[in-house]
Amino acid sequence: MDKLKKLQMVQLYILKKVKQICEENNLKYYLIGGTLLGAIRHQGFIPWDDDIDIVMYRDDLKKLESIIRNEYCEEFFVQNFYTDAHYTRYITKIRLNGTSQEEQGNYNMEMHKGIYIDIFPLDYVKKNHGIEMYLRGKILRCLFAVKTVKHVKVTKKSKWKRLLISICKPIFIFVPDNFINKLFDWVCGKDNKKKSVCKFTANFASHFRWNKQTYPNDVYGEGKQALFVDETFCIPSKPEVILKSIYGEDYMQPPPVEKRNSGHTLVNINFGKYENELFK
Repeated sequence: MDKLKKLQMVQLYILKKVKQICEENNLKYYLIGGTLLGAIRHQGFIPWDDDIDIVMYRDDLKKLESIIRNEYCEEFFVQNFYTDAHYTRYITKIRLNGTSQEEQGNYNMEMHKGIYIDIFPLDYVKKNHGIEMYLRGKILRCLFAVKTVKHVKVTKKSKWKRLLISICKPIFIFVPDNFINKLFDWVCGKDNKKKSVCKFTANFASHFRWNKQTYPNDVYGEGKQALFVDETFCIPSKPEVILKSIYGEDYMQPPPVEKRNSGHTLVNINFGKYENELFK
């Protein structure tokens, strides 16, 4: 079995555990991104994909994080900007303790690097367009940039990026992480307490940008079941709306061979005890 297939199996193991916890605690999750596309087009992983993505409404995500930290902390680590000071992403990763998945973007950073699945937070919003949404998106990108510059180690970047980081880093170091994190959370979730009057759901942390990831609430809805490898998982009620927005009208058509890449550059993978437990 090749290394990518093994990695996918470990990620699937984590996903099944998260699904179990969600179902036991009445928490809603949905497959998203390439994982959703894989479920629809391949009934499993996109063959060349090397990660699993799901989304959860912010309140449910916070409950899931608390449950895992309190009841499953020996096996899993909940990684976000509150639990890992060197982590710069604004999504939650559920990492498997005793394993490692080092990527080119994090191999020189001091943070937990266990094999993981990504969980993107969903937030209710009143509109899917307009100046307020535009400004929220710009503010969030600026906050992410500040946090990244504060913690990134200048290595294999262009000359101009290295220069810009060198100039900004001494300035940004005086901006407290806690302030950045709380402001990010507020900008994303400021409408959640008024969700009864919010007609749309946004995924602000997606690299596809908010304008491609904001939909009427019923696109996610109650969700429905779809096969992913050997088990069914919850997907959005209208997956085609999301997949067309991200991948285009012909999302069911695999890309040409030269464009089949995951977007991650894996440097080192260690499966720990799961080498023997999952790959018999």
